Amino acid sequence: MTKVNDFKCFLEIRGFNEENIEQVSRNTYKYTNCGAWCSCDEKGIQVGSIVEGSDIDTETHNLNYPFDIKDFWDALDQVEKEADQIWKEWNCEQN
Repeated sequence: MTKVNDFKCFLEIRGFNEENIEQVSRNTYKYTNCGAWCSCDEKGIQVGSIVEGSDIDTETHNLNYPFDIKDFWDALDQVEKEADQIWKEWNCEQN
């Protein structure tokens, strides 16, 4: 298990040569199907998504330091799945 104790540690463990939360958020948006976002504060990292074509957000996952990096990837996976489900439900209801 790889523990994330703070934001600097998070950047190092992610290993994408990011230097700030803006780069993390941009890369997360770009490389997820749902266009997920990331933010951070002194307590930890937050992950979620606004589902395109609807007015619905996914659940925001709050990962408080310390957390395992696997928890971040699992939260991102959950956001992807939830966004996909919302998108399908929204589009079926609209048709």
